Amino acid sequence: MSSLDQLSLDALRAHAIETYRAGRGTRPEVMLIKLGNERAVLKDFSRSDPWFSRLIGPLAAYREARALRLLEGVPGIPGLIRRVNPRAILMQHIDGVPAKQTPKGVVGPEVFERLYRLVEAMHQRGVAHCDLRSGGNTLIDSHGQPYFVDFVSHCVRGRRWNLFLRWAFGKFCEADRVAVARLKKRLAPDLLTAEEMHGLERDRTMLLGRIARFIGDSTRKLSRLILTRKKA
Repeated sequence: MSSLDQLSLDALRAHAIETYRAGRGTRPEVMLIKLGNERAVLKDFSRSDPWFSRLIGPLAAYREARALRLLEGVPGIPGLIRRVNPRAILMQHIDGVPAKQTPKGVVGPEVFERLYRLVEAMHQRGVAHCDLRSGGNTLIDSHGQPYFVDFVSHCVRGRRWNLFLRWAFGKFCEADRVAVARLKKRLAPDLLTAEEMHGLERDRTMLLGRIARFIGDSTRKLSRLILTRKKA
C-alpha cells in the first residue's frame, strides 16, 4: 500500500513541492506531491472557479479517473492512485517534458513509432483521447518513452448496439492518429510519410472535423463565460 493512500486532501497539499498549474477558471490545480521517496500528481478541480468546480468539477474528475482505470497497465499511461474526493484525483508522476516544449529535430523516428503503438494500445482498450492536438497532453521522458495525460475529454467505445457511439469512437480514434502526425510535422517534418501527409490534408478539409472542433471550442468558451469569473 502506498503511503499516499490514506492522506486527506489537505495533508497531500502539505506535501506539495511544486505547482505545475494554478487552479482558475475551468482549469484544475495540478501539483507535484512528494512523501518520502514517493512522488505523485494531484489534480484538484476544487481550485477552479466556484460554479465550475461545483457543477463540472465532479464530472471532470470522474471522467479522468474512469479513463485511467480503463487504461491501467498500459505503458505510457499514468497510473491512477486514487480518487481523493469527488473533485480531486491522485495519479502517478511522470518525469517527462511536454512535447510542445521539445525543440525541433530532437525527437527521432523511434519515438513516433512508440507514439503510434501507444495510440493503438489505448484504442484497443476502448478509449480515444480526443485532445492530443494539444502538445501539452503528450509527455516524453529522457528515454524517449511517450506518455498521454489529461483524459477529461476522452471517448469510450460504445456497446455493440450503440452504432452511433461506435461510429463516433472510430472518428475520434482517427483524430488521435492524425494528432501524432501533426506532432511529427511540428517536430520532425522530414519524417512524415505520404500516408501521414494525406491524413493531415484530409483532416484539414473534412467538414465533420471542423464542426466537431467548432462545437468543442464553443462549449469551452460558453463554460468559461457562464461558470467562471475570469478567463481560464
